[in-house]
Amino acid sequence: MGTPSKELRKFMETYKIDSDEVWEVRTGGAWAVKHSALERVAAEQNITFDRPNVIEANSAEKIAVVCVFARMGDREDWSFGEASPANNKNAYCWAMAEKRAKDRCILKLLNSHGTVYSEEEADDFKRRENPHVTRPADIVPEVEYDENGEPIDNIPRGDDRIERMPKAKAKADYSVAQNEIYATKSPRELSDWGKKNANRIETYPADWQETLRGQYAAQMAELRAAEKEVV
Repeated sequence: MGTPSKELRKFMETYKIDSDEVWEVRTGGAWAVKHSALERVAAEQNITFDRPNVIEANSAEKIAVVCVFARMGDREDWSFGEASPANNKNAYCWAMAEKRAKDRCILKLLNSHGTVYSEEEADDFKRRENPHVTRPADIVPEVEYDENGEPIDNIPRGDDRIERMPKAKAKADYSVAQNEIYATKSPRELSDWGKKNANRIETYPADWQETLRGQYAAQMAELRAAEKEVV
């Protein structure tokens, strides 16, 4: 395991997370925390959850999408949890969807969403001989591309003449870009952000670009589902 980031060390110290309850996701410098650890922290921080709202239910196809609202003191946040054969190898899709939604809410309320990941975001980690080596598709939705290699419904490719920065130099701005994605409030706002920042994202290492596009896809799915819920 590499050296934990300053943010992770602070997270572990603040919430008494043991070193065996986290691992490094090398792609993009993200970290994963065990679901059991996050549940414990939620109880200690008096985080409570409403009954989940079922957004999509197809047990025969092993597809489950739920929306969960959570509270901590006077703060409230919400998130979706989704499980399908495309992003989940576990036979229990409903349990996985619930865990993902709750874990995302916990991390949002702890101001760590986008910096720290739950293990339930990376179901395939537990099936690998070496869980510390992974691909972007293991922690975020896989990005679709057209026949010309252009991302579909995602951050466009930037100018191919742009020189990519080394990871050490790109790290700070990469974290800012993640936060900007999660701060968007509507599909249009996120789409506009993607178009505006195409060349900026092109400066990141290739695997970081893929991870960021996966995060973009996940955020877009949440925002669109939220719009449907309002309608």
